[in-house]
Amino acid sequence: MAPTHRKSGKRRTRFWYSIFIGCFFPARSQSSFPWKSILYDISEGIHAVTVRGVFPPRAMKNVLVDCRELRSGTKTGIGRFLEAMIAAAARRCDTVRFILAYRHGSPVSPKHCGRENAVIRELPADLVRSERALSRLSREGPQLFISPYPKLPLFGCGCPAIHTIHDILDLTHAAYRRRPRTCFDRRRLKQALRTGALTWYDSAWSLEETRRHIGFAGRRPVVRRLAVDDAFSPVNTGHDLDVVRTYGLVPGYVLLIGNGLPHKNIGVMLAVADRLKRNIVCVGVPAANRGYWNRMHPPATVQWIDHVVPEHLAPVVRGAFCLAQPSTEEGYGYPPLEAMACGTPAIVSSIPVLRETTGGSCMEADPGDPTAWLDAIHTLEDATVRQQRIEQGFAFVGPLRGDTGWQGHIDDILSVLDAR
Repeated sequence: MAPTHRKSGKRRTRFWYSIFIGCFFPARSQSSFPWKSILYDISEGIHAVTVRGVFPPRAMKNVLVDCRELRSGTKTGIGRFLEAMIAAAARRCDTVRFILAYRHGSPVSPKHCGRENAVIRELPADLVRSERALSRLSREGPQLFISPYPKLPLFGCGCPAIHTIHDILDLTHAAYRRRPRTCFDRRRLKQALRTGALTWYDSAWSLEETRRHIGFAGRRPVVRRLAVDDAFSPVNTGHDLDVVRTYGLVPGYVLLIGNGLPHKNIGVMLAVADRLKRNIVCVGVPAANRGYWNRMHPPATVQWIDHVVPEHLAPVVRGAFCLAQPSTEEGYGYPPLEAMACGTPAIVSSIPVLRETTGGSCMEADPGDPTAWLDAIHTLEDATVRQQRIEQGFAFVGPLRGDTGWQGHIDDILSVLDAR
């Protein structure tokens, strides 16, 4: 449930105003003169009691949110985090108005539609102009700005800000750190860490990596696990088989989900594809990244799916024998959690961040040893072992489900607003 610490203040206000009315304006005189109406008019701005005993609403506080990640096409991990977290916060914070800044032409998430405290603002489609527009909006009255990225608006932020560090692989991984924009990105990250009111980290590993490479982790660093959408459950909707067949799949495959960038390390699975009895299915790898892996493993027979419609992702996960995440580095790792929530066991790389974010509930394999992944899949063929892993997954993911899983983020938002 949302924090209730504000209610006690309202109750106290109501109590003392009731005493005031009872002592100074007895019932007889109230009937002949509208004392209560006068008192209500006077007290409206200070949360007094109305004639009906209902408190007038507090002044709404405005929170500006960078929603540019929510665009048409593939929904990224950052997009899923942003969409679900803001939807949960809007449901639980009735005294906060969320101003959602979408890029021009991007469809508004159904989770953000139809709420009185969620207002849509449109940003230019051009990157630089959208950055300028965000900076301008941040100076037009919001009490807080939320960025789903490590960076803050390029042209400055006119209010306190919360920014989010999922990982800093763009700055540290050998495959990316030589890019021309790396120095610029590092500079923007440092600036955000210095000026942000609060920094969200998906994992303690990401926090320590930031501290090690940047030298500090922000003015107020907080580790918050990401919640899992309620759509990811073991319950078959009755249409799961039809959905799976839509993508040309037969249930019982080994599933990989991700963009196929080098750190995703899907080559370790492609190397054993011809030794597996089960098909390997890779979801979310664009054609450009797919070519990279095909050149490295030309004999591998893998089923590639560019994009799965968001509402189809849970049935596709439920249709898998297991999910594999062989990444060499990660910031969090959504797919294993979503798989466990669906009752699909997951195998993850034996790296600290995935051990942390999955709570040791998944099987582990060496990201540099293809045979270890083959052996792990063979181990799951034992029905008893598989069921044990499924039950462990349910137990771990339970507290992370739905709005309850976002309560830490919501508490942080309210704490920054209350500090104003």
